[in-house]
Formats: sequence, C-alpha cells, structure tokens
Amino acid sequence: MERMETNFVVMPKDANHYGNVHGGVIMLAVDNLAYSIASRYSRMNVVTARISELNFKNPVKVGDMVLLTSEIIRIGNSSLDVKIGIQGENLHTGEIFEVADALLTMVAIDQSGKPCPIKKI
Repeated sequence: MERMETNFVVMPKDANHYGNVHGGVIMLAVDNLAYSIASRYSRMNVVTARISELNFKNPVKVGDMVLLTSEIIRIGNSSLDVKIGIQGENLHTGEIFEVADALLTMVAIDQSGKPCPIKKI
C-alpha cells in the first residue's frame, strides 16, 4: 500500500514550559500527514472523519527531531484508514525513541462536501 513520511525539529515555540513538545503540535502533524497520503492516493479532496487512536508514549524535547511515517491500511467505498507511527530522535546522541502512534479515517468528498466513492488503484 501507499506510504509517506515527514519530519520536523521541535522548536521552542512548539513546546511547553517543561521543554516538551505540545501534544497539539504532534496532532497537527499527524492530521496533515494523513491528509497528504489520503489525497495523494485518492487524488480527491479528503477530510478527517475520525481519529480513533492517538497514543502518546514518550515526550519529545526542544531540539529533538520528530519523524512521522504513514501507511494506508484500509480502503473503503469513500474512506481510507491511515496508520501513523511517530518516533523521536535526539540529534546530539542519535537515540531514537517511540513517541506515539495514531489511526485516522479520512473520507473523500465531492465539491458539495458530500462523501463520494474512491477509485481503487
């Protein structure tokens, strides 16, 4: 199936007063990646219909890199399920650690915003 990845470095503006990345920053990156992979696969407009899981495992500090990997794991009539894995990397030590994982359902929509069939490739 289709795969896609992205990464970013955590900056001070992305973090709380403890120096940990805000969960919302991770959530935004997850939603953007799910949109990208679902749109690329379907070649259609898609929206997030459901985030059925988002499990945080370890904090990410300012200066760490976050790597998100995505995979389409199910294709329905008008929806796609996207699984996303999130890892962190301490850029000074090279240590790689699990940050979170997520499962989202994206729905293809037509010009009027109604769900529409996806052409299976």
